[in-house]
Amino acid sequence: MKKNAPNARTNTGSRGKGSRAPQVSTTRAYRSTSSNSRTSVKNTSRTKKKGNVGKTIGIIAAVAIAVAGIVVGAYYVKNGNLFDKEEKFNVVMADGTQVVKKASEIKEELKSDVFYNGIKIDGIDVSGKTREEALALVNEGLSNAPSEVDISLNYDGTTYPLDFSDFPLESNAVEIVNEAFSYARPAEDATGEQLVDCYTKYQDLQKTPKEYMTAFTVKTDGLSDMIHGILDPFNKDVVEAQIESFDAVTCSFSVSDSSEGCSVDIDKAIADTKELLDSRTYTGTVDVDFEILEPENSKDDLTAGLGLIAEADSKTTADNSRNHNIKITCEKIDGLLLNPGESFSFNGFVGQRTPDKGYELAGVIQGGKSEKDYGGGICQVSSMMYQCASKCDLQIDERHPHQWPSTYCAEGTDATVDWGSADFKFTNDSEYPIGVHAWYDVENTRIYVEFYGHPFDDGSYIKLESTCETTGSATTTYQANASMAVGTTHEVMPAHNPKTAVSYKVWYDKDDNEIKREKYMESYYPRINRIVEVGILNPDGSLATLDPSTGTVSGAVDATSETESSATDSVIPSDSAVPTDTQPAPTDTQPAPTDTQPAPTDTQPVTPSESGDATEAT
Repeated sequence: MKKNAPNARTNTGSRGKGSRAPQVSTTRAYRSTSSNSRTSVKNTSRTKKKGNVGKTIGIIAAVAIAVAGIVVGAYYVKNGNLFDKEEKFNVVMADGTQVVKKASEIKEELKSDVFYNGIKIDGIDVSGKTREEALALVNEGLSNAPSEVDISLNYDGTTYPLDFSDFPLESNAVEIVNEAFSYARPAEDATGEQLVDCYTKYQDLQKTPKEYMTAFTVKTDGLSDMIHGILDPFNKDVVEAQIESFDAVTCSFSVSDSSEGCSVDIDKAIADTKELLDSRTYTGTVDVDFEILEPENSKDDLTAGLGLIAEADSKTTADNSRNHNIKITCEKIDGLLLNPGESFSFNGFVGQRTPDKGYELAGVIQGGKSEKDYGGGICQVSSMMYQCASKCDLQIDERHPHQWPSTYCAEGTDATVDWGSADFKFTNDSEYPIGVHAWYDVENTRIYVEFYGHPFDDGSYIKLESTCETTGSATTTYQANASMAVGTTHEVMPAHNPKTAVSYKVWYDKDDNEIKREKYMESYYPRINRIVEVGILNPDGSLATLDPSTGTVSGAVDATSETESSATDSVIPSDSAVPTDTQPAPTDTQPAPTDTQPAPTDTQPVTPSESGDATEAT
């Protein structure tokens, strides 16, 4: 018992001999207890302060949990499963009730290797059958199909049998079985809307079965060719009456008869025939639809009202070669027919004037003076044609005036031509054909040109009138000729004063009252200066001197009396030439002529070197 006493004192804090360790231990324990005591006081104070905050947070949390519970509960009530997020759909069952189904449930129910209940093919119920089983049943039912097809076309009361010997019947059983099997089956990537649609059709099959029919068909291409071969000949275009020619002897038009056309509806005949085959009708008649097409104008309609529209005539000269050229040109043009829209070129139609074509040498203009060339004089024909075309109010495409006014027509109403250069062209821009009658009266030496067609509806007609003004005066120049005796002269080129002519289209009514006056063409005839050759050869062989401005000869030896040979006596007169100066363009709305040469000035005389090529002259 005594051995244990020191230990008891150590435990109570007593200090004895040899007991340092317990002293240290006792001090540390005391400090520790004192520290914990202070910490405990502080913690108690903080706990009291946090108590109110904790209560508030708890209340808020409780409310949040309650709200979440309500929402989750409502979702659960609606969808049946709190943790199932798969999309669901309202679907209508066969009995009309509505249920909610998942997409996976709909797919699973529609997934089947056999036909759905309620599918029939050719009246055979294939519900629960595989595609192979259904095809076998359908083919077995097709064994009684007809061995041939007896279908005919009925066109306008006549029957035309169709030959199907080269087109054996082909069943579409495989196609129909596949189509029936696919009914109401959704695709792998079907949308929700498509799933519901398929499921609705699937349910409807329970009360309304889906029926399919097979058919025997013929390839459409072959059928089309066969029917076209029968019906194409009945398809005809309407033939309108047409004016084929103009008879210059009777001055009448030759008109072809019109005929009705027919439009056969071949496409419908093909479709109707195929429809019979598709409906498993292999015997029958297809009525062919067609329409009769009437022509717009008959022969009588086209010729009614045609007659003389315009005429022009003029006196020719006593030159037989010139008159011959006019005569054969009239014969070539006589009977010309221009349909609406067609154009006429004088050079293009008549061609080059050569001896091979019967043309003879006659007066033409060469370098501003009258010479001879083949075809001289035919400008009188082109001028008469120009006047007629103008009186018919046709479109003038090209027209040139002569180099000086012609003697056979009013100034400004002529039209010169020259092969390879000047041409006369016009277009029949009316709605009716134009027939030309042209001839030369040998006894009266007169040319006539007439245009036939459809006269103006109100009986009106056109005349050409013109005014002409001299715009200057020609001069005379003299040229020395060393081969001519002193005192003799020769007129190389006659003088022509420059002139401007303006033509007018004057409209008259059927009672010859003037209706209106239109400015038509403006023609310019350039200055042609007189050129005279003067002899300067003296009898002794010496040469005299000539003053070119006055024609006075100086240094003449034993000059003989002057004898003058004028161009009017030694040169065939001519009234046509390619103008060396330009005609001003018309200022009205009439198509502009092609007289494009610039007008000369009074200070610039025209010399032979300035003149154009040879032009046929009258």
